[in-house]
Amino acid sequence: MKEHLRKITDHETQVHYLGKNMQNELIQVLANAIKKKIIEAAHSAKYFAIILDCTPDVSHIEQMTIIIRFVDTEKSADEDNVEVLIKEHFCGFVPLKEMTGAFMTETILETMSLSVENLRGQGYGNGSNVKGKDNGVQRRMMEISPRAFFIPCNAHSLNLVVNDAARCYLEARSFLDLVQRVYVFFLRLNMPLGDSDLPCEFSNCETT
Repeated sequence: MKEHLRKITDHETQVHYLGKNMQNELIQVLANAIKKKIIEAAHSAKYFAIILDCTPDVSHIEQMTIIIRFVDTEKSADEDNVEVLIKEHFCGFVPLKEMTGAFMTETILETMSLSVENLRGQGYGNGSNVKGKDNGVQRRMMEISPRAFFIPCNAHSLNLVVNDAARCYLEARSFLDLVQRVYVFFLRLNMPLGDSDLPCEFSNCETT
């Protein structure tokens, strides 16, 4: 690598492989190799769990994160003892065209390279499209693998509790409302005139 960079610096070669397309291709090759290793380790462990979450990107397309979790065993240096490890790996982002439980389940089944029959755990948020007992993702996955028990996200559950608690406290509601109004005000300042669809948050504010 050092010799290759020297040739580029000294203009001894025009083939440098440092263009953006080549860099993206190299990153994708490395990502595929890492993902292959993760899938092989999960196959060896046999049973696994999945953790999903969704968030919109800058272009307002929902991106679903897929994380797999499994128990792995590694032999120690003396090869007499076996170390049991819980491993959790990020497998990538998957863009979603729909946010329905049916479409998300279909996307998961198409994306995952592991047997769903060996799925033993599901971890999602508290949205009805994933948590729903009739049409949610967790229900549809349990129809395929009845032992894939669902555990709601503790962080999201705590967020809902704090949110409901704040709604019951008038001073907290007033403070958070003020913070939101200030945020929207400064957000509008950075937008071209006429391009903002945000409602005016102040009674004395006029859109020009």
